Amino acid sequence: MTMKKTFESTDEPLPDLLRSIRDKRLQLPDFQRGWIWDDDRIRSLLASVSLSYPIGAIMLLQTGGNNIRFQARPVEGVPADPRQEPEELILDGQQRLTSLYQALYHQAPVDTTDAKRRRIKRWYYLDCAEALNPNGNREDAIASIPDDRKTRNFRGEVQRDYSTRALECSAEMFPLTALFDEVERNAWQQEYLKQAGQDGVFQRLTRWNEFYETVIRRFQEYTVPVI
Repeated sequence: MTMKKTFESTDEPLPDLLRSIRDKRLQLPDFQRGWIWDDDRIRSLLASVSLSYPIGAIMLLQTGGNNIRFQARPVEGVPADPRQEPEELILDGQQRLTSLYQALYHQAPVDTTDAKRRRIKRWYYLDCAEALNPNGNREDAIASIPDDRKTRNFRGEVQRDYSTRALECSAEMFPLTALFDEVERNAWQQEYLKQAGQDGVFQRLTRWNEFYETVIRRFQEYTVPVI
């Protein structure tokens, strides 16, 4: 007797999955619990993707069947629109996909928690120097920055300021929300090269190309096993 195949497994590009979330073609069944990952787990996940390490398979359910119907809701951070019917629902992998969407695609600080479960809002950056350090720890290169894009000491004094593109480029801190935003990524690159001046532009272009090929491209070409 021939067994009927009930599922398929394939590798899907991460950018396609994130676009599907944004466009509400990929949503959550309403019975799924809320998104709860903390800052440390998000940083660890981002580090894994930046190194092309596997993050595990996700499981999706195609919609449109007559036998089983679920109420659906968008992934956290995506505006609700009852007119938009999902094409697929996330059955397993919600925490990973939501974390990646929030940190990489959603143009707003990520609403998460710290190690003590206190609510915090964070932007995520790549420290270019640390990411290009062959002896560096990639998790150390993933920076979690408060929602005003400034870090402070215990007295509340500003230590580092990334509140403008010029300040980001000066510190070589690349915002992860620019990874899949071609306009913003190109603007960041132009500012980064402009700051080098005529004498240093070639050296900085070489550094940018290395960063793009060894880090940014890994995000852009990353694939996720999908069942």
